[in-house]
Amino acid sequence: MSHAFTVQLNDDIPSVLKRVEEEITGSGGSFKGDSEKGFFDGKSLLGLIKGEYCCVSGSEIRIIITHKPFLVPYHVIESEIKKYFL
Repeated sequence: MSHAFTVQLNDDIPSVLKRVEEEITGSGGSFKGDSEKGFFDGKSLLGLIKGEYCCVSGSEIRIIITHKPFLVPYHVIESEIKKYFL
């Protein structure tokens, strides 16, 4: 099962994605993609989180969580991921 949500950006997409990539890879995760779409993963205290993104407009990104630890609710992951993009 997956969970999708949209994030309204405060900056241009390439700048936001570069910052997100640096934060995710800097903490041991992986990030592959461009200004249109991509994939990411990272470790939490309870396990691996995987997702993908696609740009829906010049200031919005749609994020889909494709894998998460069983014990972590989607709303907690969504809240943490939004911090990366704002």
